[in-house]
Amino acid sequence: MSNERTSLLEAEGSGDDDTNVVFWVGPDDAENPINWPKEKTWGHIALISILTFLIPLGMTMFAPALQNVLQDFGSTDRVLASLSISIYVLGWALGPLIVAPLSEVHGRLVIYTWSNILYVFFTVGCALAPTLRVLVLLRFLCGAVGSTPLTIGGGTISDIVPIQKRGLALSLYMFGPILGPSVGPLLGGFITDMLGWRWIFWTLAIIYSAMTLLQILLMRETYAARILQHRTNKLRQQTGNINLRSKLDDDSTGYEILVRAIVRPAKITIYSPLTLVLSLASAYLNGVVFLLLTTAPIMFHSIYGFSPKAVGIALLGYGIGNLVGLLIFTLTSDRLVRRQPAVAAKQNRPENRIIPILGALPLIFVGLLWYGWSAATGVHWMLAITGSALIGAGNVLFMSTVTGYLIDCFGAYAASAIAANTVLRSLGGTLLPLIGADLFAAIGWGWGNSVLALVAVLLTPAMLYLYLRGESLRAKHSIAF
Repeated sequence: MSNERTSLLEAEGSGDDDTNVVFWVGPDDAENPINWPKEKTWGHIALISILTFLIPLGMTMFAPALQNVLQDFGSTDRVLASLSISIYVLGWALGPLIVAPLSEVHGRLVIYTWSNILYVFFTVGCALAPTLRVLVLLRFLCGAVGSTPLTIGGGTISDIVPIQKRGLALSLYMFGPILGPSVGPLLGGFITDMLGWRWIFWTLAIIYSAMTLLQILLMRETYAARILQHRTNKLRQQTGNINLRSKLDDDSTGYEILVRAIVRPAKITIYSPLTLVLSLASAYLNGVVFLLLTTAPIMFHSIYGFSPKAVGIALLGYGIGNLVGLLIFTLTSDRLVRRQPAVAAKQNRPENRIIPILGALPLIFVGLLWYGWSAATGVHWMLAITGSALIGAGNVLFMSTVTGYLIDCFGAYAASAIAANTVLRSLGGTLLPLIGADLFAAIGWGWGNSVLALVAVLLTPAMLYLYLRGESLRAKHSIAF
């Protein structure tokens, strides 16, 4: 056996014969994704980031076309038409429950590939939908399979970027899900006016097909357990030693691994109070954001007389706020994780990454008051747009921080932790907008947004507690995976 093969057969803390355990060849093993060349690492991050931009973009691009859709199908069912938008987000709640477990059993690569192919297939189906009900069903399926980059993208970053350097990677990754919803209505409005609503889906299908092809050609497996299992199988063939096993293989059957992976997101939610609190807070704030995006056209039209195109342009204020929040996160996240605290043992503690949240929630509080009362008093529309920008900045700072924190805490199981968060977050994004319109109709834009703002600011003490006590909470409620 060659020296290289011999060096592959390592074990640390294993009860088996060390020469039968396959692991990395030292800390600089070239096949370990954490050691990939920079261009390969950032190429993967770029692909994932573009995919996470296109999926939320597809959610809101369709919003300006609702009236045209009703006319084409000869329908007056506005509830069903609105459902064609919100059910996409509901798909984000179901998809992670399937995608995350499969990615931790079969690896990330195959899940990306098949999800992307199915997304293109269902999007083409939307473009050809013969009835409104079929369109709603296909939109749900688009949301479910489209949840893949939103769910396991964080896990991929955990696979390939060290904890101290994840800030920029996370910023690029979060760019899509946060900016996409604000850009979507603008693009969708222009496409609908110029080419018709079906071309929204044809455009998405063409762009996503190109990205799927790039993903298949350029992306490689990043999940360590899958890579080591492939290495083990190869060495078994080369050496004839059937006793070889991956160090990350616990001798479980494929069925047992899959079952554990399926229940893992629920297990994380139930047994980790820290994760549950973050997920509930994320659900509420995501609901607030989607409520803003779905009611802004009504507000800007009724108060300021904006056309659909003008509403799309006005929502760019929210998008600019997203970029500001993303910039703040990029400049602060890694520095907070790398800082040298007084107690050496707390160096690089994941809780250091929570600090931006403590500024994000008050920012959302001020933004909601600013936005709501600007509309209620009918002052210049630029003030309302400024308020939406503050909401956007606070939202991206909050969501990016939560994602980074979950990745740092759960490592190889980051996809399951993010899936648990995504499920509740998506439910919030689906349900709150259903009651939000009635809230504003009952008490007005000013008081309605004040109620939303009050709940947001009340979350701040809970986040402060997690920052101060998160480490002890994780130790007290450790989860056996």
